[in-house]
Amino acid sequence: MMFIDSAFGAPYVERLHVMGFKNVVEVRFGSESLDRHQANLRAYMWSRMKDWLMTGVIQTKDTKLELDLTGPGFHINKQDKLVIESKEGMQKRGLDSPDDGDALALTFAAHVAPAKTRAPVQISKEFAWS
Repeated sequence: MMFIDSAFGAPYVERLHVMGFKNVVEVRFGSESLDRHQANLRAYMWSRMKDWLMTGVIQTKDTKLELDLTGPGFHINKQDKLVIESKEGMQKRGLDSPDDGDALALTFAAHVAPAKTRAPVQISKEFAWS
């Protein structure tokens, strides 16, 4: 699957669909969360990403990614839902937009099951062509 941010990615999604790619999905960060504990899809993706990162799967010295992942603040709103700090809020605090962090978070936009693979067919020697 390929998840593309709808902010500037909509034309790319459309073009990829025209080219025949069916596994491309446009993601709106501000859309409804898939979990009632997050205020929007962005908070949902960042929450799932955090849980995944806590397993220690990434061992990197990518300082840009580290800054992106640690930059945004968060709070719980009046509806008891997680809200990730907006890019505008980060900018007011003198921080850059977490583009690499958002890109990694996009990989958590939806559950994706591995493609099913078929076992190779074994042909009996008596049916094989010579």
